[in-house]
Amino acid sequence: MSDSKALPLAGGVMLVLFLPLIIVLALLLGVLTSMDDAAACTTPPAPQEAALAFPTDLKGPPDQGWDDEGDEQHKGFDYTVDKGSPVYAAEEGEVISVEGDWIKIEHTPGLQTWYKFFESKSVRRGSTVDRGQQIGTSGEGSESAPGKSGAHLHFELWVQQDESGTLKQVDPTDSLKADTSASSSSGGACGCDGLVGSNNQAKAFNFFASNGYSKEQAAGIVGNMIHESGVEPARLQSTPPGTITHASDAKDNPNGWGIVQWTPAGKMIKPSLEAGHDDATIESLEFQLNFLKSQLEGGTDIPEANAGTKLKATSTVEAAAVAFGQYYERFAGSEDLSNPRYAQRKTAAREVFDTFGGGAGGGEATGGCGAGNGDIVATALQLAWDTPDHGHNPKPGYPEAQRQYNGSKGYDELTDCGVFVATVMVMSGVDPDYVRRLTSSQRAYVRGSSKYEVFENLTNESQLRPGDIFVHNGHTFIYTGPYEGSNGQTYNAASASLYGHVPEATHVYFSDSRGHYTVARIKQSG
Repeated sequence: MSDSKALPLAGGVMLVLFLPLIIVLALLLGVLTSMDDAAACTTPPAPQEAALAFPTDLKGPPDQGWDDEGDEQHKGFDYTVDKGSPVYAAEEGEVISVEGDWIKIEHTPGLQTWYKFFESKSVRRGSTVDRGQQIGTSGEGSESAPGKSGAHLHFELWVQQDESGTLKQVDPTDSLKADTSASSSSGGACGCDGLVGSNNQAKAFNFFASNGYSKEQAAGIVGNMIHESGVEPARLQSTPPGTITHASDAKDNPNGWGIVQWTPAGKMIKPSLEAGHDDATIESLEFQLNFLKSQLEGGTDIPEANAGTKLKATSTVEAAAVAFGQYYERFAGSEDLSNPRYAQRKTAAREVFDTFGGGAGGGEATGGCGAGNGDIVATALQLAWDTPDHGHNPKPGYPEAQRQYNGSKGYDELTDCGVFVATVMVMSGVDPDYVRRLTSSQRAYVRGSSKYEVFENLTNESQLRPGDIFVHNGHTFIYTGPYEGSNGQTYNAASASLYGHVPEATHVYFSDSRGHYTVARIKQSG
């Protein structure tokens, strides 16, 4: 592990909820925690799951929180995210308005969430959305002080507080602060922690490769983590590998702690504790990865936007390893680029790239956007047209992806339904072992694999989860959940059809002339 590095002191304390809590918490905790996500996973759900999911990929305190004191008030949360960043539904519900700058969702009578400033919207009035489902991409706008201006998302929570039926804005603080699960488009490998990979190195690599960084840059980050902490979230500087030092015990320690050895430990731990997170959450890999990502985007009280900019300017594994070490880690002697620590970090980063990024070692996850992201739906929609009737004209990028992740057998594989589903499963990194073709073999595989929960008699869409695979002896397709195509129509599945059409938008159905479909749902990462 490196010597300590200086980072600015963190803040990030969440504001106190002043409005009555009894009605708010009764509605939120009693109504909105009914989803049984744990059934699809092999690990227990994260502790202290919040009543609402975060509306952006920033999963900490907002950049501008609730303020109802004085003349200049801000009733809502502002998240400073780049224009075009994903915006997610905070809970399942029905879209009741998409007018102007707003999307408004009703989750149950007397409970709504409102989202403002969009570059694009992927839902329309009347759409049913799931918790964590992407509803659009963020835009930019101006608010009166102390609200933000420029690129950001504004988020509001509205709750009925008396028998009159009138809704009133309330502070979202207690409804969001405990959730550290990854917001993503629906259909990730496992809803328990949102991370994909066989070990912490793989999970960290896939996290950054799926969040705006190239695989070379992701490898540079993880190569540094290996020399900082061994990618052990609860490791204190100068302790042996495998030694756990709990966050509360480390908060006053002058040494580094965590995956990137925040120094002193309290600079990351104390604001996290003050924001309501417990030791188990702060010690989780996912929490720390999101914290680091937010730093690199300049989104915390200890921002490292310069390091993020320098890192994203690199194009090779070695340059990324040096940039992260020089501008973020700032270990003792980092100003000397001939320091042997750089050679060590470059070597480690190269090994990460070759192992997980599709380099010389083949890789656990490869490619750019959509590849190795652990997200079945995102990958399927990347490869399939969002409208039907494309015949034998594949979406740009699909032929290359099909060849890379599935191979050629000399026939019309670009229209083969089984080839499409297998390409998605392998490319996303969710299941590299998925049978490459022949629906009968694929059906036998999911029925016999411990990776999948299998349903034989489903009959309606309410029983499905985005990312479910439909397969019988003759056809297979992927349920994506509802999305709006570029023609303004709504679809909820993607499929190809041998000799008929390339991967494109379609609608789910549970049986056809060849029989009832088996539905396979991934339980764990590949």
